[in-house]
Amino acid sequence: MAQRRMFSKKVTDTDVFLDMPLSAQALYFHLNMHADDDGFIGNINTIKRMVGASNDDEKLLIAKQLLIPFEQSGVVVIRDWRIHNYIRKDTYNQTMYTQELDRLGIDDNGKYHVDDPSTARPRLVDTGKVRVGKDRLVKSKGRLEVGKAEEITTTATAHEDLGQAIDKTGFALVLQPMQIENLYAYVEDDGLEIGVVIKALEEASDNGKRNYNYVRAILEDKVKNGITTVAKWNASKQDYKEKRQSNQVPTNDDNAEWAREMEAHWRGE
Repeated sequence: MAQRRMFSKKVTDTDVFLDMPLSAQALYFHLNMHADDDGFIGNINTIKRMVGASNDDEKLLIAKQLLIPFEQSGVVVIRDWRIHNYIRKDTYNQTMYTQELDRLGIDDNGKYHVDDPSTARPRLVDTGKVRVGKDRLVKSKGRLEVGKAEEITTTATAHEDLGQAIDKTGFALVLQPMQIENLYAYVEDDGLEIGVVIKALEEASDNGKRNYNYVRAILEDKVKNGITTVAKWNASKQDYKEKRQSNQVPTNDDNAEWAREMEAHWRGE
């Protein structure tokens, strides 16, 4: 592996980079220095501890689209690696993270981007049957004709709020367009408040679980239990905490298993 690393002002002189706190900037530089010849880092937690960076610094780099995370392996890659560095063929050593590398494409500017096909899966309904995936990219003509101007405005605002939440929580480089539409379908089809979908994204991000299936599992649980608003979510969580404190936890096998699952869920496991 080459020992010399370089940095391009095309990245480090931008407002996106310079507006970040110095701790996040320092983490970015150190990650570049420790990356392999394809820009991958497999020990980001070690590097964060070494330089005194926080989880928030990592989240910010992901939200700013400077890092691309791979949730299953815990590996990250420098998005602008090929802008910063050119490794000579006689010194180049391919990354050991070949599966992650195969998922990436390179745009005309030399930036990495996730090049996966959609991984959207059928969603579940209360009956336990599989709901056939719908193409959410085109709205029903009839729905638009019936809807009032206020409803259309509300829908546009909800889409905007969801997009901002996806950017803020670092999901922008993880979710495919169809997956984003499937998340919004929980609002239109299942009657969830948009805040519930956003809260699910935030919870997944806070627990370091930035992947579609984790968010989907949270939302399916809310649909199943009739938790359609943020207020109901908060009340449910508070009620569970109070029951734990008063030792009102079911003791039979089935309920005990339910309690363990709920406890693991709130812990983000």
